[in-house]
Amino acid sequence: MMQCGSQSMKGFVSKEDSVTVQRMKAAGLVIFGKTNTPEFGLTPYTEPKLFGATLNPWNNAHTCGGSSGGSAAAVAAGIVPLASASDGGGSIRIPASSCGLFGLKPSRGIVTMGPYVGEAWGGAVSSLCVSRSVRDTAAYLDNVKRTIAW
Repeated sequence: MMQCGSQSMKGFVSKEDSVTVQRMKAAGLVIFGKTNTPEFGLTPYTEPKLFGATLNPWNNAHTCGGSSGGSAAAVAAGIVPLASASDGGGSIRIPASSCGLFGLKPSRGIVTMGPYVGEAWGGAVSSLCVSRSVRDTAAYLDNVKRTIAW
């Protein structure tokens, strides 16, 4: 489901996989589930009205950050080894820092967001992942990056 943490999109199911998801599947990654996000990914904390707050697995009194806080919490809790994330204003870096993970915002255009998304926020948003190691993030990047003919 692609609900964007919003009551207005509750129950919405995408008709096709994003380019990144297609590349993850082609690399042999298993899609485990969908994690929580603030409404439309607009806040640096993950507390949407749709599903409620995502708690930091290391300390429930602390935030897991946002907007990729659900992904970071799942990785930090050991549910999955890495999880997809996107970053426009810190949404990979803040959750990674909050949850003791590795987070990298790739340079503009390195990972495509697909033909329908184009360049979100005028190219400020990049997509990658949060993980426990540089090695895991590098392997993920190798499998989802755009093939660019310079």
